[in-house]
Amino acid sequence: MKLLIAEDNDLIQALNGALMARWGYDYDLVADGAEAIEYARRHGPEYDLCIMDVQMPRVDGLEATRVIRREVDYFPILGYSSDDWMERACLSSGMDAFLAKTGEPDRLRSAIDELTPKSLLVDWESDRITLKRAKPMTPEELRELQELKKNGLTKLKLIGLDQAFIVHKNIQNKISHDFVAEGKEISEFIDRSPTEPGRCHLYRANLYVTKDLFLPEELEEAINSENEMAVKFNSAVEKPKDE
Repeated sequence: MKLLIAEDNDLIQALNGALMARWGYDYDLVADGAEAIEYARRHGPEYDLCIMDVQMPRVDGLEATRVIRREVDYFPILGYSSDDWMERACLSSGMDAFLAKTGEPDRLRSAIDELTPKSLLVDWESDRITLKRAKPMTPEELRELQELKKNGLTKLKLIGLDQAFIVHKNIQNKISHDFVAEGKEISEFIDRSPTEPGRCHLYRANLYVTKDLFLPEELEEAINSENEMAVKFNSAVEKPKDE
């Protein structure tokens, strides 16, 4: 995971650098809003999140966020300020959330985790199935992924096909197990989309999916059964790559 951190205070810069190193996050550190804009223009697709101070020289965090939102493809931005009263202004400028600087580092890590959910992409590359993690493309998709994550779910997309499914958070590991560890040609999962839930069959040869729709009385039992099965797939056979 890679973050953009915009912060002009030397002590907080050092603290953030130490925290990112401890947590294993890659990051770029800039000292004002003008630099944040420039880095976002040049490296926007690389960033999973921006931690944006509000009061900075040259260009403040609010204006930097407005420019980034106009000119750069979407990535989440966390407003980070010692002034609690700035929260409304941060959200109005286009930031996705706000966190007061006062507090334990665990609160910052929780905020980072909350703002960086990803959907699962399944692709066919060089005659093999590839699993990737994809950042949300819009604020609306971020909120959708956040709600899914609270319920132990995620979104699965098939690259090249206009299809998306709501699935158990461990399904990517099950697909890897089926295709990589066991060499199966078909992997099954339950699409938990509220409109058309059903049992899906993903074909390895072409990433084609067929779906058998559930009757209302069948859905709960099928979900409970998959939940029990999915526990054993907490660990990935092949760790999905971030996109």
